Amino acid sequence: MDYKRYIVQQGDSIYKIAGNFKVEMTDIIKLNNIKNPDRIYPGQLLLLPIAECDELIPAEITEPDYTYAMWLYEAYAGKDSELSAITTYLYQAVILDNPEFDALLRPIIYDEMNHLDQLGKALRHLGFDPRYQAFDNGHWVDWRASYLNYAADICSILDMNIKDEAGAHQHYLELAHKIPIPEIQQILMQMAAEEERHCQCFSEAKNQFCPDCLKPEVPVPQEPCPEEVTDRRG
Repeated sequence: MDYKRYIVQQGDSIYKIAGNFKVEMTDIIKLNNIKNPDRIYPGQLLLLPIAECDELIPAEITEPDYTYAMWLYEAYAGKDSELSAITTYLYQAVILDNPEFDALLRPIIYDEMNHLDQLGKALRHLGFDPRYQAFDNGHWVDWRASYLNYAADICSILDMNIKDEAGAHQHYLELAHKIPIPEIQQILMQMAAEEERHCQCFSEAKNQFCPDCLKPEVPVPQEPCPEEVTDRRG
């Protein structure tokens, strides 16, 4: 089934749209993950489960803009998104209850909240509603807590954070290259620089909090990390 895009107009309802395009109301509701069918609004983007339909999108919403928005939605509220980073770091701050680690995390959380705000504004710039969702396999999917990794060991947490921040840095550089809109490129490049700084901060924290688990550049005899100790008695 193909999915065609339709921008809600003044006076529209799910019933009216379904009748105009000869589709079932329930199909529109399910495809667009609509919680309250009575609350759609002008400018809202809907996907319609129809094979052929002309002139569904006003001229200001172009095909490239739609593609760019899908990329931004994923960074905004997808599985590996700013919303996921914020909630993950808040969980880590609470579960570890370590003042030194908390002092590291709080400024990074603030940066990630600013990234979420900037991506929301970028989506608005493209004419889309910045709800906490992403498009996956033909469906809108709300952000969910199951996306998070609830690691509780500080060294595992730092390894995960370093990997995630390095990935975010690279991803934003790629998006800035693929989205040729100067205002959005500027946002993405700034975010990429900040994600790179976060990665460096977490790497320095790994040296501080997990020195025994770091691999030396030159192998020398040493005691293994606590989790690697085996029982040699007997």
